[in-house]
Amino acid sequence: MDAIPDRRLGPAANVRNAAARFGRDAVVEWCEELLEGSAVDDDPRYPDIAWLCGTIGWPEHWARVWGARGLLHIGAPTRPEVVLDALEDDSWRVREMALKVVVRHELDDPHARITALVGDANERVRHQALRALGVPPSAR
Repeated sequence: MDAIPDRRLGPAANVRNAAARFGRDAVVEWCEELLEGSAVDDDPRYPDIAWLCGTIGWPEHWARVWGARGLLHIGAPTRPEVVLDALEDDSWRVREMALKVVVRHELDDPHARITALVGDANERVRHQALRALGVPPSAR
């Protein structure tokens, strides 16, 4: 396992290495807190954001994107509601990545938030919403 993050490995490998170094539960918690906005890119409570292939100082929505991306690769969240709440984020990039997490980990959507995103202003979000709803690629 690498002692430091290596961006050349990409997000999936780096988040797995972070889990091996810091513990899966700790990394999941960190990613959830980033996604919900209760942690920031340079939060002293957590590892360097480079473990998620992030960079300190980018616009704040990127920390939420990196948190979702970490959950995409590390496994199902312990608090799925954090991912579902992110479906209503102001940033389309956060909504798109949260939808990818929903699909990857087959999260239930009891409040039909995904359905609402079929009409999202951003094409990439609409595409992921249709994917999450199981619409075949040929029908998207």
